[in-house]
Amino acid sequence: MKHQRYFLFILALSVSIVATAKKKPKLLTPDELKSQKVYTSVDDALMNKRRAYRLNLERQKLTELPKNLSKLTSLQELSISYNQLKALGPQLFSLPNLQILKAERNGLTGLPPEIGNLKELTELHLIGNQLTSLPEEIGECTKLKIITLGENRITVLPKSLGNLNNLEQLDLFANKLTALPESFGNLINLKTLDLDQNSLQTLPESFGNLKKLQSLKLEKNGLVTLPESFSNLTNLSETELMNNSLRSLPVHFGNLKLLTELVIDHNALVALPASIGEMQQLKTLDVSDNQLRALPPSLSGLVNLETLIARGNKIEKITGDAINLPNLKLLDLSINRISVFKPNTGKLSMLETLDLGMNQISSIDIDFSPMQNLRVLNLNHNKLTNLPAAIYKATSIEQLKADDNRLETMGKNIDELKNLKVLDLSSNDLLLVPLSIGKIHGLEDVNLKGNRFYKWHIKQIRDNVKASKLLL
Repeated sequence: MKHQRYFLFILALSVSIVATAKKKPKLLTPDELKSQKVYTSVDDALMNKRRAYRLNLERQKLTELPKNLSKLTSLQELSISYNQLKALGPQLFSLPNLQILKAERNGLTGLPPEIGNLKELTELHLIGNQLTSLPEEIGECTKLKIITLGENRITVLPKSLGNLNNLEQLDLFANKLTALPESFGNLINLKTLDLDQNSLQTLPESFGNLKKLQSLKLEKNGLVTLPESFSNLTNLSETELMNNSLRSLPVHFGNLKLLTELVIDHNALVALPASIGEMQQLKTLDVSDNQLRALPPSLSGLVNLETLIARGNKIEKITGDAINLPNLKLLDLSINRISVFKPNTGKLSMLETLDLGMNQISSIDIDFSPMQNLRVLNLNHNKLTNLPAAIYKATSIEQLKADDNRLETMGKNIDELKNLKVLDLSSNDLLLVPLSIGKIHGLEDVNLKGNRFYKWHIKQIRDNVKASKLLL
């Protein structure tokens, strides 16, 4: 009899465990979840509540969540974006198996502490609300891999955010952050981080712990400096640092060797670190609109660089091998203070555009013969008194602009530029131009206005130069 009771007890316990197991829904993988039916009303989902894994209530003008939402205990993905929700009701936080929550473009002003109840949450999307902060309890959602919080009003992040060490993507663009907590460096699995359009002035030293970071956006902040640990982000392949107030870059910034594009225009940089020459994967370097007084000689190490833009700085001279780069196609040094331009040019065989406009160059004394791919040469707004024949060695030039200089003479063999289409010599001191210009049959646009030509020479020009558009 005793054994029979024990057997019945074990049997009852087993039935209870099995029943409990049946009640607990299986957590689906991301791929499994995508293949499930999407319900668009709570009532429909309740008709098959055990297999109601996905519910989409977007654009239904909801001002509050349906009361019976909490009955959908199998729910693992909920979309309530593009509604008129001011708050998230308690019924949401009794969904123990919720993995994905999308609540974008509502009017949410805060998240309640109960967000910490969603232990299975892997994705949280809250772009375009009116959140000013996050509760500390967000740190209890330790399975989170993706958080998108762009276009809110968040001014501060909780220290507990650092508990989310499974986080891979964090979007906080267009908020009002002025600082990041030191615990931010604990997000060691972070791969993508968007902090564009905030008010950050610096980053914590722990930022360098984010060694898996591949994409980092910091455009339009107030950054004055970057921590030295920034150089530890050696997996970065994409970054945006433009439109800040950076005065310098870390000494070992060149450790970021996977970057192919570095755009740091509109900052306050006075110099570039020598280590930048170690970034041999760089194809584009844009340091325009800074306060640079020189380009470091180490730039010669950027053997794969195709685009170098350094316009709008305070550079006074270019010499040596700083720009003598074998794959360079576009070089823009306009709007500087360059008075000495005597770089080595032997490797510039790929150069297509050279812009030296709006400087203080009084003479051009470089070897143009290697530049057989040069198409555009801009020398306008300088102090040139002579246009040397050496330029004509770059026989592929299609656009030659030397307006607003002090030109008195120019080489006679300009017809060597057989591909020339646009010639601008306006606003100079020329009395004569070589009539050999007329031998260039493809000329389309010639501007010679604002010179001091002899009257008889003007007639010669009109008779010899057959450009589609001729301004005298």
